Amino acid sequence: MDAKPVTLDAIKAAQARLGASVVRTRLAKSHTLSAQLRAEIYLKFENQQFTASFKERGALNRLLLLSDAERAGGVTAMSAGNHAQALAYHGSRLGIPVSIVMPRHTPNAKVEQTRVFGAEVILHGNQFAQTLDFTKRLAHDNGYTLIHPFDEEAVIAGQGTLGLEMLEQEPDLDTIIVPVGGGGLIAGTALAAKALRPQMRVVGVQAERFSAAADIFNGRSPSPGRPGTVAEGIAVEMPGVKTMAIIRDRVDRMVTVSEHDIEAAVFKLLEIEKTVTEGAGAAALAAVMVDGSLAAGKTALLLTGGNIDMMILSSVLQRGLVRTNRLVRLFVESPDVPGTLARLTGILGDLDSNIVDVVHQRAFGTSSVRATRIEFVLQMRGEEQVEVVIKTLKEAGYDAQLAP
Repeated sequence: MDAKPVTLDAIKAAQARLGASVVRTRLAKSHTLSAQLRAEIYLKFENQQFTASFKERGALNRLLLLSDAERAGGVTAMSAGNHAQALAYHGSRLGIPVSIVMPRHTPNAKVEQTRVFGAEVILHGNQFAQTLDFTKRLAHDNGYTLIHPFDEEAVIAGQGTLGLEMLEQEPDLDTIIVPVGGGGLIAGTALAAKALRPQMRVVGVQAERFSAAADIFNGRSPSPGRPGTVAEGIAVEMPGVKTMAIIRDRVDRMVTVSEHDIEAAVFKLLEIEKTVTEGAGAAALAAVMVDGSLAAGKTALLLTGGNIDMMILSSVLQRGLVRTNRLVRLFVESPDVPGTLARLTGILGDLDSNIVDVVHQRAFGTSSVRATRIEFVLQMRGEEQVEVVIKTLKEAGYDAQLAP
């Protein structure tokens, strides 16, 4: 396929081509987040696509542009999961063989969900660049058409349908905040949004551990990616050449957020909106939680995906409960006499503090031989209840303190 610059007409053509094969996801105001963040916050629920990610838009647009010979020969791609699932699903629908190469650290949920649609899955490499090199060789050796996850015009145009769709739903949007990995989504979205509404502000968000696009945009040398991010969907070492050119031209700001910020945003979206997002999908909200000035006027946050590994989600929820003082560790020192533990649990029960775990250690404890330190893990309603529990225990003669 001949490469042509991505234009508004190309994005409109992609929208017509996709038709009803992708979900027209909700763009809805979050009254609770708006009140908490003192901003006018709208959420674009791309985590409600069939494969739970916006990636279907670009992947399907590219598949529909294949020649008959390319369809018969099959396609391949490198992906951390969402592009893979999108190609596997729509390839299966269209009868196109799909072979996917994923980094070895890809969450099992994304691997299995890709295999469900009949795609061949090969795990290779620990970083995107390693996976890409292997995929190029695979395509060459087997005659597959390589579909890049972000640095390809048809993919960028497909992702750009999000910009058209959001302005159809809310024509007077002032700001769109977009998670950024390789840059395909923000490039397409910014092209569409700026063409239709030139005064629109487009803000990109990257994880601090994979911040190359933000570094380049802000005039810094790109930092090498650091493994271990909860936002593996945007864990890309370097943005695309084509996408970065568009980002420089059409995007207003590029910022980064920490792992802590991303985790807190995943937790907040689940608690408030009852919607599950992966780390990358929550990055836009994380940015606004850190810097409220990013949400200027009517602001749309792109929730780009919901394919989070259940073990990671479990950890995020547990850590979120700890951060919000709803799961606390309390040390209580008391005389080592019969009935002490019963009295302590009675006090905690009267204060509606649910005991999740208790450790009563004598031989290895640091207290005196006539005293013992008991460690409680308690479910709480929040910080106010913690203060009441500690105050009540101290008034009853116990030395109680939160664990560091």
